[in-house]
Amino acid sequence: MERREHVVLCCLSFFFFWISAAGVNPEVLALTDIKASLVDSLGVLESWDVTTVDPCGWGMVSCSADHSVIALGASSQNLSGTLSPSIGNLTNLQILLMHNNNISGPIPAELGRLQKLQTLVLSNNFFTGQLPNTLSHLKGLKCLRLNNNSLSGSIPLTLANMTQLTFLDLSNNNLGPPVPEFHVKTFNIVGNPLICATGNEKDCCEQHIYMPLSSALSNPQNSETSGRPKSHKIALAFASSLGCICLLILGFGFLLWWRQRYSK
Repeated sequence: MERREHVVLCCLSFFFFWISAAGVNPEVLALTDIKASLVDSLGVLESWDVTTVDPCGWGMVSCSADHSVIALGASSQNLSGTLSPSIGNLTNLQILLMHNNNISGPIPAELGRLQKLQTLVLSNNFFTGQLPNTLSHLKGLKCLRLNNNSLSGSIPLTLANMTQLTFLDLSNNNLGPPVPEFHVKTFNIVGNPLICATGNEKDCCEQHIYMPLSSALSNPQNSETSGRPKSHKIALAFASSLGCICLLILGFGFLLWWRQRYSK
């Protein structure tokens, strides 16, 4: 009898443990791990509470319609500490902005898990170490800004295979050669003494026009902004307006004709 009660008690304990574990949002756990590894001197992450079921109401967190975390924007918040590898557990993340802080340590290799990531901006921090090879796994990444850090070592050749990448800024680090042949519309490598000692080197002279962060984020594919599409839209709008006016005139004329005929 006692043995049977012991078995039942063990089963119930396991059941309740499973229920409680299943009820924890993994994105909440990931975000609280990120918070724990950072030093938040301004208290901007106070709303990040592990007891919360839904993180969509937290500061600097954006969610999709199905309550998945798709963006984390914690730029210019005076954050220090390190970036937790748990960032790789936010598998629905599309935008990660943590620039203009004081974050140090290595860039987590776990970022390579974020297959939906399109924009990654960690510039103007104190990140050290080498660029993770796993960044090349981000097949949807379009904008990558790691400038103004203390990154060292060579640039992974696998990053050149990121054909979807349109904006890449690795300037002002301690990166060394060789420089892969990137096929991006905007590329900046200046300020790396081992590559651009004088600024006249081949890799430094062939950089593309520098695109501000706001432009890179709002339009990462750097789509055409020539006058032709704009004039085409104006012409369509004018034609539509003219057509409406003609219809109104025809309708008014028909109404007058019908009233005159009815009065006769």
